[in-house]
Order: sequence, then C-alpha cells, then structure tokens
Amino acid sequence: MTRWRRSLLLTFLVLPRFVAPAATEPEDELKAATVLTFLRYTEWAKARPNQSLTVGILGRAAMCQALQRMLDGKNANNRTIRVAPVKRPSDCTSCQVWYLALDQRSELAQSLAEMPKRGQLLFGESNHFLDLGGAVNLLIVDGHMSFEVNLEVLDHAGVTVSSKLLRYGQVRGRPPG
Repeated sequence: MTRWRRSLLLTFLVLPRFVAPAATEPEDELKAATVLTFLRYTEWAKARPNQSLTVGILGRAAMCQALQRMLDGKNANNRTIRVAPVKRPSDCTSCQVWYLALDQRSELAQSLAEMPKRGQLLFGESNHFLDLGGAVNLLIVDGHMSFEVNLEVLDHAGVTVSSKLLRYGQVRGRPPG
C-alpha cells in the first residue's frame, strides 16, 4: 500500500475516532477530516507563497466547532490554515475556502450567490449543493464518508484537486483541456 493510500485511509477511517471527544456529531468530525484531506491535495492557481489559507464557515455551530478543531493551525501545501466562522459571506473577503453547513435551499442559494467564486473552493453538505454552484458536496452514505465534485466549478474557480483524491468520489463535469 502506498504512503498516500495509508495517509488517506488514516484520515477517513481512524483519525476521526480520536479527534475531539466533545464533538456533538461524529459525522461532523468525519466531514472536517475530509475537508483537511481536500486542502492537502488541492492547489490554487493564484496562491502566493507563504499565504495562509482561510476557511470561512457558515451555518451549524457544531460543524463550525468541528472544523475549527480539525483545521485551525494545521498546514496544507506549506500554507497555514486559519478558520473564520462568519454570519454572511461578506464577513470574510479573504477566504479561499468556504464550508456552507446550511440546510435550507433558499439560504444556501443566497449565500452562494453572494460569493465571488473565482479562487475559492466551496464545500457543502446539501443534496442541491452542486446544482446551486458548489464545488464539493460531502455526504454520509450508509455510515461511510463520500463526496461528489463538480469539475467545471473547480476549473472556473482556478482550483485543482488531485486525481488521487478525486477517484474516491463521484465526479461531475468534464476535466479541463
């Protein structure tokens, strides 16, 4: 088994069990670990060297806490991750990553409409997330972590996710080129 596969296996299966026992939802811890994996296997076209990676979080408090515990202060591609819980997209104009833990379709659509999507990786957890313009939708299927990705949204945003990671999820759209 390659080093990369062992790392991915650790992230998806083992790590969430040992992270923050105070979490209210184990699913949130698993989703947060998946976001960290994505950040480590993602490149931004316009990233500046030594620039921190800011993650804006909208929505459920439990998911905000899980993401803060899992991501804040960690590194991804030599960039320190900083987490910023916000009330609306305009509260964080320097965010390169967004996690929208919103349940109502109208609230999700409004938040996505307010965001400039260039240079931003957008995560969500709603059945309609990709249809509304999101890039990565996290799902729990039969107790297992899964994800779906819209390649066209990623390409438009100038964000590239490693094919090593993409092969574990469902992919929509055509790859660039």
